[in-house]
Amino acid sequence: MQNSKAKMDEFKSKFLDILHKQTNRQMKIPAMGFSDYFIQTVTTDTSPSHQTDTIDMADTTSSETNAQKSDQEILEGIEQCYYSPDSNPQLYELKKVLNDGIDNELIEVTIAQLRTQQKVLTKQVLQNILEQRNACSSEFAAINDTQKKLEESLWTCQKARSYLNFARTNLTTTSLEILASYRKREVLKEVLDTLVAIKKLRTTDVEVQKLLADHNYSAAIALLLQCKSSAEAYMQFNCVQSLSKKLQETMLLMEFQLDTVLNEMVLGFDGRKYAKLQEAYKLANKSLMAMDQLHINYISAIHSSVNAVLRGYSDPGQDDQAKPLYEQLCEQLSVDKLLPCLISLCKTFWTILASYYQVVMWHNNYKLYGLEEEDSPDIYIQQKLKKGQSRVWNDILTKVCLFLQAAKLKALKYDQFIQVLSVVQRLKKVGLEFCGEQSEKLIETMQQQSEEFFRRYHICCVEEICLFLDNESWTQVDSFAHILQLPEFRSVRHTLRRHKSPTVALLVSSNNSPISNNNCDELVSVHSQDGGSSIYGSYGYFLRFSEKSSPFDGGLDAAMLEEDILSGIVDEASCYFSEESDDEQKSLQSKEFDDTNNQLLVNNTALNVLRIIGRYLQMCKLLHCISPKIVACMLELIDFYAYAVHEIFGKDAPVATDNMYSQPLEQRLRSVEVNVLPQTKLWPLNFSSLANNELANPDTLYGLSQRIVAVEAGRSMLQQFHILQNYLNHLLPLAERPTLASYLQYNDYMVDLAKPVYTCVTSRVIDLTAILAQMGKVKWDVNHVIHQHSSYSDVLNRNIQSFAMCLEEIAKEVPVPSKHVWNSMAHVATHLLVEGFSNVKKCSAGGRALMQLDFANFMSFLELISNQKYPQHRSYVDVFIKTYYFAPEQFEQWIEQQRLGTHEYSVKQLNNLIQCIFSDKRTRQRMLQLLDVGTPNGVTTSTTPSSTPQKNNHGSVTGSNLSSVI
Repeated sequence: MQNSKAKMDEFKSKFLDILHKQTNRQMKIPAMGFSDYFIQTVTTDTSPSHQTDTIDMADTTSSETNAQKSDQEILEGIEQCYYSPDSNPQLYELKKVLNDGIDNELIEVTIAQLRTQQKVLTKQVLQNILEQRNACSSEFAAINDTQKKLEESLWTCQKARSYLNFARTNLTTTSLEILASYRKREVLKEVLDTLVAIKKLRTTDVEVQKLLADHNYSAAIALLLQCKSSAEAYMQFNCVQSLSKKLQETMLLMEFQLDTVLNEMVLGFDGRKYAKLQEAYKLANKSLMAMDQLHINYISAIHSSVNAVLRGYSDPGQDDQAKPLYEQLCEQLSVDKLLPCLISLCKTFWTILASYYQVVMWHNNYKLYGLEEEDSPDIYIQQKLKKGQSRVWNDILTKVCLFLQAAKLKALKYDQFIQVLSVVQRLKKVGLEFCGEQSEKLIETMQQQSEEFFRRYHICCVEEICLFLDNESWTQVDSFAHILQLPEFRSVRHTLRRHKSPTVALLVSSNNSPISNNNCDELVSVHSQDGGSSIYGSYGYFLRFSEKSSPFDGGLDAAMLEEDILSGIVDEASCYFSEESDDEQKSLQSKEFDDTNNQLLVNNTALNVLRIIGRYLQMCKLLHCISPKIVACMLELIDFYAYAVHEIFGKDAPVATDNMYSQPLEQRLRSVEVNVLPQTKLWPLNFSSLANNELANPDTLYGLSQRIVAVEAGRSMLQQFHILQNYLNHLLPLAERPTLASYLQYNDYMVDLAKPVYTCVTSRVIDLTAILAQMGKVKWDVNHVIHQHSSYSDVLNRNIQSFAMCLEEIAKEVPVPSKHVWNSMAHVATHLLVEGFSNVKKCSAGGRALMQLDFANFMSFLELISNQKYPQHRSYVDVFIKTYYFAPEQFEQWIEQQRLGTHEYSVKQLNNLIQCIFSDKRTRQRMLQLLDVGTPNGVTTSTTPSSTPQKNNHGSVTGSNLSSVI
């Protein structure tokens, strides 16, 4: 009591000290109003006089501004940073007023506003103190009153104790009478307890049934055990002996009912009910036996449920008495029921797995015995559950693998098979989360099924391309600028943005510039939903779903199509992005393609090839293990398109074009002949109508527009395929990536293919026969220098001019790749000149000067009209003319170079050149022998070639006599 009083005095003294300190400050209490008139000075202003005038003016301005504001509004106008203990108000106000430079007026207004806020806040604080002063005084009065009451209570207790001591010493009742009464009461109580116990034993059965109906199994077990223990104490009574036998029978029936309820947990786990079951088994000392029985129930449920599901999808007319095996039921399923049946199986398996998972989690969270010893039943249960996870999953895996092997998966359509892959992928990830197993058996089974399906599907796709080729009009498809416009690539829109290709070809520009590197990121939508829309989510399947819902509900959405079925581990690269609505898709596409006004030149066949590649890419994402084969088939599709273009547009040249094929191009064309054509039944196609009409019509430049569309569509297709390079490298194993890189490094693929295609046109534009005939009539052994070029040069220039005019007309229909077309023209013309020069029998110095004059006249006209330079073709003719000036030793070295490496000129041309230059027989024979050494298979060249070109039945120069023109 004294301590309490001391503490109270100490508290009063501290509070009075606080009040004295507040009084001693130079501060005046504001009047109880809400206008600035009643606010008194809080602190003494110690600022200099020149600052006082400025601040007074700011105060006056602020007072006028805030005249209409109440104190509450001013308080609410104070910014939140002044209430935060971690903020720096000084730095905040300095940044605010100095953000846009030094503004004296703003500084003054801010100072006035802060002072007004300070005054109002100070007034409010003081007002709150005054309001609470009366409450403080009343509280002190209550404390004093309490102190007085405590003192009175202390006096009362002391007085009561004195009275108790008096009673203890003076009371003298007879204790013997009390003890006798107590003994009688205890005897009667014992008799009554015996009767109550016997009565309870008789009513135990009814109470047990009530508890079982309420699923209170632990209470029922406890009651039975308690009654059994109680009965042992009263076995001397005959009625109790008969009741004991009845209790034993009730115990057996209850254990059977517990096993029934435990079996229900397999397909419908209930945490509360399971907890009561485990408590009951614990009381019955049968927890370990219950765990063994639970695993047997799970295994039995797997085998019985799959048969029930399959029978639900089997033929209704099947004999009900027959009980076919599981494999037979799988084989009897029709193709249209495979996917729904697989989903139903997976849902059933999910129900079992989810129940088992919840059992495991329950035992992880709750310990039945709470003991940490090595022989604790909880440790045995944990080990049993861990081993049981693998066993349950392996049984499910066996059923699924048998289903996939027995079912006719290769007969499914593409979309159905992709959905099967997606369902199996979900199941594989469920297994990975359930027991940490990679499900290699499932991966191997799906790999076999996928290879069989893809082998058949690839042949179908090649035949589909054949159908497009057969009906192709070879015209440009409008409004195509990027591969992501195709619906087949919608699911990889965001993925491709993350895997940007380092070498992405430029879109075909208006001036048809060569393909160069460009970043495809500009064409990829920046709309990404990485933050939270991953297919794996923030939690696993077992936390997001329950027995009533499963990862296989809701059909087969785009999320399933983003997953990799055959990857060994979870691949976060293939993520799920929620599909946008139609309006969002349009807005995304407008953002992607508005900045790139260049449209790609493609035709229907090339567009279909890209769409097939998009479908292959989806399978490649889902089937990592066979991704090398899928990527190889993608390359086969591109090569097959190139081969078809070559077969249609590259074989009708009037001259031989064998030396125009580069080695990589020949290898790819030959690969198509060996690997692709034998698999399709639709090849060869009939293109006679196109060849006899458009390709043979000189008015359309022999179908040049169709040839341009065919070749440029291939270039656009290959350019778009470059965008997929980095992502394909991500999908491919490390050992297979060099193959793709090697394929894409051949940047001149379509350029090399264009050479024989455009040559079929340029070799017809020039009248090769007439020009060679005119060159044969020119007198080359003149004794003087001629200053006028030959007439054949004018004919050649007129052919070039006519060709340029036709190109202008064609450019109105399709973009003309001027560089490649004119390069083909330069190639034909320069080889024509070399062929004509090589046919000369006698040539003097004046004749050689005339050759240079004619060639210079032609090249200047060609470069002027085409607006291009041709250093390679110019050098080709210049070197041939300059060989007339070589000394025998220098000429011999040049022949050696031609024989060993370059092969720029044909053997016939070199043979004629030697015959013309060297009049000395020995030197000429030595040169011819040197030339014969380099001839393949030892074939000797004719020393008297025909200088007059011959024509075949179609009126074109035969390849045997003009093989050196190209």
